[in-house]
Amino acid sequence: MKKKLFVLGSIIIIWFNVTAQECNCSESFNWMVNTFEKNDAGFQYVIDKKGIDDYNKFTTSFKEKAKGISTVNGCKQIMDEWLLYFRSGHLWIEKNAKTNKLSDDAIRQEYKDEKTIDITENQLKAILGKKKNKNPVEGIWVNDYLTIGIISDEKSNKKFTAFILKGDSVNWVPKQIKAELTLNDDNKTYDADFYKGNRSKKKGRLKFVDDSATVFNLFGYWTRIYPENNLSTKDKIQLAFTKPHPTLPFIEKLSDKTVYLRIPSFLTDQKINIDSVLLKNDKLITSTPNLIIDIRNGTGGNTHSYKNIIPYLYTNTIRGMDNQYYATELNIKGYEHFAKEASDTSDSNYCNHVAKMMKEHLGEFITLSNQNYSTKTLDKTLPYPQRIAVICNNYNGSADEGFLLDAKQSTKVKVFGTPTMGVLDIANLASVYSPDDKFILHYGMTRSLRIPDFCIDNIGIQPDYFIDDSTKEEDWIGYTQKILEQ
Repeated sequence: MKKKLFVLGSIIIIWFNVTAQECNCSESFNWMVNTFEKNDAGFQYVIDKKGIDDYNKFTTSFKEKAKGISTVNGCKQIMDEWLLYFRSGHLWIEKNAKTNKLSDDAIRQEYKDEKTIDITENQLKAILGKKKNKNPVEGIWVNDYLTIGIISDEKSNKKFTAFILKGDSVNWVPKQIKAELTLNDDNKTYDADFYKGNRSKKKGRLKFVDDSATVFNLFGYWTRIYPENNLSTKDKIQLAFTKPHPTLPFIEKLSDKTVYLRIPSFLTDQKINIDSVLLKNDKLITSTPNLIIDIRNGTGGNTHSYKNIIPYLYTNTIRGMDNQYYATELNIKGYEHFAKEASDTSDSNYCNHVAKMMKEHLGEFITLSNQNYSTKTLDKTLPYPQRIAVICNNYNGSADEGFLLDAKQSTKVKVFGTPTMGVLDIANLASVYSPDDKFILHYGMTRSLRIPDFCIDNIGIQPDYFIDDSTKEEDWIGYTQKILEQ
């Protein structure tokens, strides 16, 4: 039987503007709890592990917290904390941007009292221009959205402040502080308190991409534009390979023996781009001994997006455990919505079939076959590529992990990198609006029959070749290429 692939759910989370809008948090929280309990495919699995008494005690404490909260932002915060009791992926609550959106002037007013540093871009250049012993992190840096300045503290040469030079003029305006950094004892990395758009603090570690100190990674990649520098070829390649936001897939010939394929995203709208690159470079791929597929920093997405990669790595029947579908009225509506939105007729028919079966088995977990597993068999195995490496890291989850589970069954494939995110067991997201239209809950409608014997959630896919911190991430491609070519 052929395996039916479908959307596993994106792992991109969008943060909306902080607002001071009032809400009845007790009502919103109770709505979320009730909706989740009745419809999420992973709820009972966690209760069976942790115990109903522990769950009731935990939830009661949060209901008490909700009584004292009157703002949308504060309510969302305790909702987030409550949901983490169950899992870290394929589950979140967000504020409805349409009903919570403030005017630009209101947002500026919200953040008018934020911490600032009174230095302009020209003043920063003047200060740094006179400074003889600048730390490598000091300068002007840009990412896709912002320009920041970084300068050392007057009282400590181990502390630094990152502040806005050019923002979006709404959430971020010049002189507001974006991050506070502390140089570690290794004199190479910096612990950071990083402020997100909603001003919540996120702790992280700043690392330079290489010794040239022209690119660093702190919740995204930043490039130095002052002091001026010419990006090395390695820097330019690294920025393209590891760009944090979805970019187009591409192929590079690394040597006569190895071809490199970068897949930044398996989102549904990327399938056409992936297929285009594969078609254009089919002769190159099928005439070269080694193929590296780099999916690091992925977005999750749709299992259909990697369908045309499978023939290059296929050696034998690919077997996978089926999903169980939790049949509730709300989940029926979810699959009926999928059916209407699907651009492919077979997808639409599939979703309608799931909805129909759910209606016949309300309150139950259903499967679409009696075997509880499915298989995928192709007509042939390609002679080239002979060896395939897939590079991944802990930012890969959802459909990325579905791809890895399929790929690892090929005798051609080895996985390089670190364990993945671990957000695959509970999938196929539904989105439901709160009665007051201020929140949107995203939860999973299916659970894999792999669990409890072969869990991925909170564990991840394990690499065949673990790459530890002693190999910098920008060197992973060269490391992998060397092993393949040996």
